[in-house]
Amino acid sequence: MVCNSCGRSNQNESANFCEYCGASFREGNLHESETTYNYSYQSGIGNASAQIHPPMQAQAIDISKNEKPVSFLNWLGTYAIMFIPFVGGIVLFVMLIVWSFGGNVAESKKNWARATLVFMIVMFIIVMIFVLMFIMMLKDPVFQDIFNQEMNQYNDIFKDFSY
Repeated sequence: MVCNSCGRSNQNESANFCEYCGASFREGNLHESETTYNYSYQSGIGNASAQIHPPMQAQAIDISKNEKPVSFLNWLGTYAIMFIPFVGGIVLFVMLIVWSFGGNVAESKKNWARATLVFMIVMFIIVMIFVLMFIMMLKDPVFQDIFNQEMNQYNDIFKDFSY
């Protein structure tokens, strides 16, 4: 079977697509194009009688607002939120929730916000586990004995320097 797009001969007669250029064999040609002949040397066999058509015209791609790339200044402003004194972390967390589940946000920023939220939640859980372990360690009698011995040694040292 000869491809109408690239002019190459395909071995598989029941194929739906050309194995060289990917053009469909089953789809009708929707536009009239000037027929040209391929005189090039292909796969060791000259193919002077195969018809080829010029490449398809590029179609305009409609990119919605949510698929446009996020600008450098937008990312810079996003990270600058963390540096707001006292409330930057809280504001960033709230904005991550808004960006993750908001409808009018660029897809790349939405995915970044979701990944950052998951990362923050996992890190919060890990930190809470370590804090609980430290609190439990402080309540342990063995640790209390060691701590009291150290404090008694420091008290003895400071008694010598007091007036």
